[in-house]
Amino acid sequence: MNIKSRKSGFLLTILSMIITTTGCHSRQEPKVDITPHHINLQADSFYQQAMTLMESSYDVDSTRKCIRFLDKALAIDSLNPDYYGIKAKLLSEMGELDSALHVQTLAMKKKAITGEYLFQLGLLQAAKDMYTEAHESFGQSRAFLQAVLKQYPDSLGAFILAEAANALYEKEDSLFMRDIDEIRKRFPERLMEIEMTRRVKPHSLVNQIRNIQIKKDYNIDFDLDSLVEETVKRVRE
Repeated sequence: MNIKSRKSGFLLTILSMIITTTGCHSRQEPKVDITPHHINLQADSFYQQAMTLMESSYDVDSTRKCIRFLDKALAIDSLNPDYYGIKAKLLSEMGELDSALHVQTLAMKKKAITGEYLFQLGLLQAAKDMYTEAHESFGQSRAFLQAVLKQYPDSLGAFILAEAANALYEKEDSLFMRDIDEIRKRFPERLMEIEMTRRVKPHSLVNQIRNIQIKKDYNIDFDLDSLVEETVKRVRE
């Protein structure tokens, strides 16, 4: 299995492309705590080693080593959302969906979670046909990201992710970035990212995760660069 360009790999790239809109209707959502997790420097040193390796090496052995660094970080600080989220992402990229789901579910139970990783959890659950659980995760992700946007209204990443969470929660891709003119006005300096993202169908992300696992289960080699390029090509058509 050849894991190329993990930095632009399936979830990281797509999440950066679709990181909601305030068009997520004005419902009463539960209050969420978006206070950043306090960093443990000893644990963070292992996390930084994992991130450095992740950005420079793309083979399976390197990925396993990244996960070992993350496990060391988690042994010191078991409540940092990033340690769980990145580990789950790496496992997903290798087609180990059950393990990825276990890691992200554990993080949720420990409340070591953010809006981004709740969204990731929903994608993993949906890929495993756990539709009730995925629906709940997407709803929680939307609420979390809306809270982030209230504090950081200029965050395009949080806006796009909230849009995607809303579309998946409502089971309707057409809701994603529907009010494109207002979005352009809101983020006039981010038009290229908006154009690259707005035609993405959020439900296609679930299929991408499934396809990676299928190819892994049947020992089919895959190239994540090609997967991303294909997604971008579809967006531009």
